[in-house]
Amino acid sequence: MRINELAEQSGVPAATIKYYVREGLLPGGDRAGYNQVSYDASHLHRIRLLRAMIGIGGIPVALVKRVVAAVEDPDRTVHSTLGEAQRAVAASSIEEVLATAGTLGHGDIADLLDAYRESAAQLAELELKWLERAGDDLDALTERAVIGTVLGDALLAAVRRDAQKQASRAHFGTGS
Repeated sequence: MRINELAEQSGVPAATIKYYVREGLLPGGDRAGYNQVSYDASHLHRIRLLRAMIGIGGIPVALVKRVVAAVEDPDRTVHSTLGEAQRAVAASSIEEVLATAGTLGHGDIADLLDAYRESAAQLAELELKWLERAGDDLDALTERAVIGTVLGDALLAAVRRDAQKQASRAHFGTGS
C-alpha cells in the first residue's frame, strides 16, 4: 500500500508516518519506483503499536525509541524488553512517591504499601501467564511485554478509578 493508504488505514497523517520513519520508530517501506514507497501490514501494525505507546501510554517519543530499539535488538530477552517498557512508563519510584506524600503531609499512605505490593504480585503472576500465551515466538513475546506493560498500566488505572468511584458511592453516598 502507498503512504496515503497507510495513513487512511492507521488514522495517522502521512507527515507523522514520515516522522516515525525518520526517527527510526517505523522501518521504511520498499521502493516501488522513483518517488513511490510501498508499505505492508507490518507497517500498519507497528503504527498501531506506536500510537498505543504514545497515545494511551503517554510515553514520550524519546522513550518509545528506546522501547522499539529493545524490541528490535536481536540479542534481546523478554525480560530485558519488559524492563525497558517498564522504565518507559515509570514516572517515579516507590521512594519518590512516598517522599512526596510525606512532604504533602500524607506520609501515612505508606500504610497501604504492603497491600499494594501483595495485589501487584498477584497481578504480575496473571500478566506473566498472559505473556506466556505467545509461546516461543520472541517477537510476539516482546510485543506482549510492551503491550502488557503500557496498556496494562492504563487499564489498571482505569479499573482502579472505576473501583474508587463505586467505593466512594458506597462510603459517602451520591450527594455532594
